[in-house]
Amino acid sequence: MTTRALVIAATLVAAVSPASAQTTITITADKDTTLYESATGALANGAGTRMFVGVTGQPSIRRCLVHFDVAGAIPAGARILSARLELNVQNSPGGGPAVANVHRVTQDWAEGPTFAPAGQGVGGPVLNGDTTWLHTNYPTQLWTNVGGDFVTAPSFSFTLAPAGSVTTSPFPGLIADVQTWLDNPSGNFGWVLKSDESLISTATVISAHETSNTSEQPRLIVNYLDAPIGSWGTGCPATTGVINLTPTGSTVGGSTIALDYSNAPPNSLGATFFSLELVPVGVEVFPSCSVYLPLAGVIIAGDAFVTSPSGVASPSLTVPAGFPGYLIVAQGAVLDSTPVGFALSNAGLLITQ
Repeated sequence: MTTRALVIAATLVAAVSPASAQTTITITADKDTTLYESATGALANGAGTRMFVGVTGQPSIRRCLVHFDVAGAIPAGARILSARLELNVQNSPGGGPAVANVHRVTQDWAEGPTFAPAGQGVGGPVLNGDTTWLHTNYPTQLWTNVGGDFVTAPSFSFTLAPAGSVTTSPFPGLIADVQTWLDNPSGNFGWVLKSDESLISTATVISAHETSNTSEQPRLIVNYLDAPIGSWGTGCPATTGVINLTPTGSTVGGSTIALDYSNAPPNSLGATFFSLELVPVGVEVFPSCSVYLPLAGVIIAGDAFVTSPSGVASPSLTVPAGFPGYLIVAQGAVLDSTPVGFALSNAGLLITQ
């Protein structure tokens, strides 16, 4: 085998299975509601158990508002590594899927006390404190734009299944919004969900956080690093076991980080590869073996190392000075007698200080 196998390892992307060095948390929505198109802002459903997104057959537009208290659940200063939105679709017109575009809201809103009658699809008479098509807080506080104030470009888009639980991918825009809300809690006004509003009879029904079935409530599943140093994922099985990478040391600029490898093939050539990005979802290299460096991003090769007869090695990384706040991702590749010619470690993570 040659070092060409190490280069191949550095350019593949694979699915991630988070390790214990980072934290996974599920955050349930603390408020949500539907914006019912109404020229007078007379309809609301802030306390309802259902939300609607799309267009009814009349036609009349429906948009969902949903908010998660990110800063109340995740420690300040943490780095968001991955985030996914989970919703429960109760039904959709004709049983067909619909694409939801998710936009970051730019003005606070109140939710409200109205519980719409019957199936809740037409809304209920507005009450004080409700959020409506015109109001952020009925009757005195208004949206700047009817139908809600939000960033024009969606943060991400995903397909709503005809029925059942839907969990999004960890889209970059989704992760960025959650990080922004953690770093700036006063600017967290949640998301608005829209669909193609040029089509009629597309209003999909989604469970609200008031539903009695807690497993159907809107949720955020977030992975974060609450320390300047940690790890992500699992290493690949090699001839001697699963290769493990443990970074240790201070992440202050100019300091030296030890990249401690264990369970690697003995007396073998290896190298550490670095990037400024973490890829939380990708394609498996081969069963039970994953790469966590971005295929589309910049990957930097570090110095080569040779493992000891017991399969350990401790190369190092000098933390760049003058660049605080960067997430550096490291992953090792070691030549092995497996069919592909190499095995990979888990990822090491460090946030520069």
